[in-house]
Amino acid sequence: MPSEQPNILFILTDQQRVDTLKAYGGKVCQTPNLDSLAAESVVFNHTYASCPVCTPARASLQTGLYPHNHEMRNNTSEPGCKYDSLPNLSDLLSNKLKEQNYSVGYTGKWHLGWGPTEVGYEGDDFPGHGAGGHGYEQYHHYLKEKGLEVKLENKITGHYKGHWAAEVVSPVETTVEYFLTDQAIHYIDQFRQRENPFYFQLNFWGPHEPYVAPTKHLDLYRDIDIEPWANFADDSTNKPAIHNVKRAKFTDWKTFEPYVKHYFANVSLIDEQIGRLIDYLKRHDLYDNTIIIFSADHGESLGIHGGLCDKNFFMYEETCRIPLIVKPQKKFMETKYEDRFVGTCDYYSSILDWAGADKAETSRDGRSFVPLVHNEDVKDWPDHVVTEGNGLAEILYTQRMIRHRQMKYIFNCGDTDELYDLEKDPHELSNEIDNQEYQATLSNMKELLASWMKEHNDLALEQFKDLRF
Repeated sequence: MPSEQPNILFILTDQQRVDTLKAYGGKVCQTPNLDSLAAESVVFNHTYASCPVCTPARASLQTGLYPHNHEMRNNTSEPGCKYDSLPNLSDLLSNKLKEQNYSVGYTGKWHLGWGPTEVGYEGDDFPGHGAGGHGYEQYHHYLKEKGLEVKLENKITGHYKGHWAAEVVSPVETTVEYFLTDQAIHYIDQFRQRENPFYFQLNFWGPHEPYVAPTKHLDLYRDIDIEPWANFADDSTNKPAIHNVKRAKFTDWKTFEPYVKHYFANVSLIDEQIGRLIDYLKRHDLYDNTIIIFSADHGESLGIHGGLCDKNFFMYEETCRIPLIVKPQKKFMETKYEDRFVGTCDYYSSILDWAGADKAETSRDGRSFVPLVHNEDVKDWPDHVVTEGNGLAEILYTQRMIRHRQMKYIFNCGDTDELYDLEKDPHELSNEIDNQEYQATLSNMKELLASWMKEHNDLALEQFKDLRF
């Protein structure tokens, strides 16, 4: 296998906050395997989701386009999502990688319609949302084949409608996370027998709710007191009313704390399985020629700003900012931190760049961050990044968030806009939208967003101009 064509392993979690990782300053959640990976990798400090909703963000990964351009703006089968299943076009990531002679594989959450084999991947089709992956036939066949039975106890509900958590009292081998890792090893084991390189994407359903984790992982957190988020208390003065769509009825920390513990426990379970997969790569001399990308589709709220739950309808750091850890072929001797802005659409360009695709074909709404990984002098890298929102489920709602330097501006169509100075106010408690001292900055941020919208063919531009200029 030529060294210029590495294997690429992309590990994606669902709804994971950056503060679950020590590389991003996390202090409570235990992720020793990701900590070890980060010690040999580039940690991107300012990476943002194209959209804090599953389907739009995942379609951006496969197309390199923002949701307003790939047109899957909402979760599948909901208003605003043009396609029930991701169209199998020639410029999808899977098809472009096959042009570069890659074997392409996929297991785990898809949430882009029927399944990844419809667009050229080898692997598993898990159609729909999946709700943690517990209901799929393949998982139950795995349990039966291994003589296993999953047992959930101590189920808790009530902090937010439809969300629940539970303890897995059966062996760790009964978890969906263990099953998915087994599937990943199974397919990679086939791919490594071939002469061509492989791209494999392992997609965990967690730590998205339901927050389910085995006893041994819950025991890491069961008897400790977890401090409330720094922005848990927020009277939401001068904040958009739309935020209330996702606000829990209960706003005391003791109501949220058990769910946070289950959330952290599920992250620790996922971390353990990532360690198992990395051990497999090392045993079979694959690790040094495999680029490993670890990230999430978007973040999670879990009670921030006065009891906000889930994601979307608000553009806070906890839901829009995502982890991105990249181990190149030649691992680093210590963590390299990268502060420039990166977005979901850049992943598509970067993966194709590593695969050897012509650079003219790799840049769509993003561009390759490979030069940043290799510490090249990139003078024209964008000094801003955008996250878009289009609503969720039956509520369509237009939002655009732009980060530039320490400032964040959010256009809330039909509601109060937001402006945060993250240097002075990292927890986004004070909306400076009406502060006279920030009016020049606000004007600049609006102009920068309008320029970005024009450049990226965002049809919301005319509405934005009519309402804010």
